[in-house]
Amino acid sequence: SSGINAEWPLRPGYRQSRKMKVFVILIGVFSAVSAEVMKCNGADGATAEDCEDGVVACTSPVWSQYGGPSAQAYGCGPCPADSSATCVDCTATADAGCNVNVTPADAQTFECFDYSLVKEALVASKIATICHAEKATAIACNKPGSAAVAKTYSVANKGCGPCSEAAKKDKTCFDCPTDKCNSASTLAFVLAPLLAVFFHMM
Repeated sequence: SSGINAEWPLRPGYRQSRKMKVFVILIGVFSAVSAEVMKCNGADGATAEDCEDGVVACTSPVWSQYGGPSAQAYGCGPCPADSSATCVDCTATADAGCNVNVTPADAQTFECFDYSLVKEALVASKIATICHAEKATAIACNKPGSAAVAKTYSVANKGCGPCSEAAKKDKTCFDCPTDKCNSASTLAFVLAPLLAVFFHMM
């Protein structure tokens, strides 16, 4: 009357066998989740690639005005220690790369010349540096001014961008508003009038 068939007892070990099956299924589910492959964008910052097991972060370079993207590559894994100025990371997922391209969609490029110390003189590079800026930012290049001391002067942003107001005021830096305008020849145009005034006063 109770609905229990007394003539059909449970097999010996039935409960243990059932628990073992459930345990095996749970292990399978856990393994499938833990083996999930994470994705990070590769070199172009747009195309997702599978990462190795255990990877939980993706890396990207840091983009800056005039400097553009840092040398840090897009890829799988966390940023190196003490690299916050050049690297940023994000939590990886199995769906898509979280490390998207950091360069603004409307960014522009132009060229300026860098300067280095050669035989106690600041000399312009033969090949111009590629500069980066947001679309609304005015093009500017900088170079050593008439009061720059060659041995101690450091060219800002490899010649990309304007001088600081302080550097312009003390004439250690000269800037100009067009592509490649800070070549060595433009320095001659700056110095020539000054030399003319100097010799006229003698």
